[in-house]
Amino acid sequence: MSLLRVELFHDVEDGNWHHRVPALHINGGGTATREEAERDCLAAIAFALRGDPRDYDAGAEILTLNVIVTPASAQGSH
Repeated sequence: MSLLRVELFHDVEDGNWHHRVPALHINGGGTATREEAERDCLAAIAFALRGDPRDYDAGAEILTLNVIVTPASAQGSH
């Protein structure tokens, strides 16, 4: 198992929430609530992990992994 760091933060000036996943170079946000930022972040991670079929090598052997994108705990992980 591996843990993936997700950073959620509130922008006081704009009054909205943002998310960042440094390992996957994901930055996003602008949502009204922390919960929306977390939901958007999970969707962005799942999207990034799917990849683009146009980038697939048709001649390669394939190994498929089941990856579930959910929070590690209700309180979050540090």
